[in-house]
Amino acid sequence: MGVAEDAKKAVQAFEDENPKLKGKAVLTSGSRTWEEQLDIILDPKRKKNYPNIKKSFLKDFPDLKELPEKSKDLTKDQLKWWDKEINKQAGKPDGFAHVGGNAQDVSIESLDDDGKKALQQKLEDAKLKVYYEYVTKTDSEYGVALSKANVFHCYK
Repeated sequence: MGVAEDAKKAVQAFEDENPKLKGKAVLTSGSRTWEEQLDIILDPKRKKNYPNIKKSFLKDFPDLKELPEKSKDLTKDQLKWWDKEINKQAGKPDGFAHVGGNAQDVSIESLDDDGKKALQQKLEDAKLKVYYEYVTKTDSEYGVALSKANVFHCYK
């Protein structure tokens, strides 16, 4: 079974044991294409995210002063670069785990710490690793404390 299926079953088991918390843990971002990942990388609201690949791109295309905000503003050669580089890191927990379906995010913003702990246990029982994130419309923080986390990034 894949990560998304395992996460879905774990959330269902969590809800079965905690009926008052039904609907409070929501599967969000799962499998992405490299093009969807590129749009996330280029999103101007996420200026602080993905610094390494952004620096590499600008280094390989020195005539650019800054990243375009949309993939439609890239040349064919630039798109080829992104395709290659994103897919090189596809599926890796420290790369682009969502590309290729090797990660599933679960929104936990409606859970208190006890609910988060109970859900985490169910996810880990399903052999998933859980990484805490705090996500806003403009930024993401990774490896935050459980109490601050509003997303569980799940992977194998």
